[in-house]
Amino acid sequence: MKLSRATTWLALLSILTACSTTSLEPSLPAPTSTPVPPPPVASVMSPPEAPSPTTPPEAPSPTAPNGPEGSEEAILILEPGPGSRITSPARVAGIADPTFEQTLVVRIVLDEGAELAVQPVTISADIGQRGTFEGDISFTVSEERNALIQVYDLSARDGGIIHLASVGVILAPDGPQEIMLGAYQPEAIIIDQPTPGDVISGGVVHVEGFGLASFEQTLIVEVRDVEGNLVGSMPIIVDAPDWGVPGPFSVDVPYVVAAEGPGRILVIDPLPVFDGLGHISSVDIMLAP
Repeated sequence: MKLSRATTWLALLSILTACSTTSLEPSLPAPTSTPVPPPPVASVMSPPEAPSPTTPPEAPSPTAPNGPEGSEEAILILEPGPGSRITSPARVAGIADPTFEQTLVVRIVLDEGAELAVQPVTISADIGQRGTFEGDISFTVSEERNALIQVYDLSARDGGIIHLASVGVILAPDGPQEIMLGAYQPEAIIIDQPTPGDVISGGVVHVEGFGLASFEQTLIVEVRDVEGNLVGSMPIIVDAPDWGVPGPFSVDVPYVVAAEGPGRILVIDPLPVFDGLGHISSVDIMLAP
């Protein structure tokens, strides 16, 4: 069944807005600009109360408590929150797990998939520590546009995505901003098997976990080799009681590699609009034939 862009957009609004408050139980190009020091889709539900335009929101705390279940989101976008109306430059802030050289990438992508802006930001914490991040990213639009702000972590080994989080906003060329604040939440996709460093052999990897699928209850599992090449892929339906509700997933994914070496398992929340990426979690493993 084909959905119009408007229908698809409205369906995603409800689901992805719910993602910011739902409790869970248990290769983009690398930026070419130099990292700068510090200075998720629009809601059809009732958004959290916006802060006063004259009072900037407080900086997020890296020690905020975890959600009631599971670990806290690896890249937590706290500003802007879902449904925000923003003008350029957009301030993007949140909390993230440590990354290579404490660098993240912020990207703005329009609903048809066009990349509007990309810029690195730095996590304000010692190497190896979770901490806050913030940065301003400039963009240009001639009219109001639906967009995703994505924040992601790139692998130093192969340049592939390790983790990605996103939030839906409305970009505006001018006028007042309406900045909603995101909420603390647990990780949207938790991979229980395999675990980091596991040696996988025999041409099939068993992947299971718990997660939220934004569209048609579907997640995609990818297997990538040491160079980031796709060597196995399989869609899977989340075993959840209803749309927009998280649940467990389990799948056996065939793969092909010629020799033993590092690899990565990714679980992707795909979207039918934007660039197809809503959320990504991953785990590094060893792959053997």
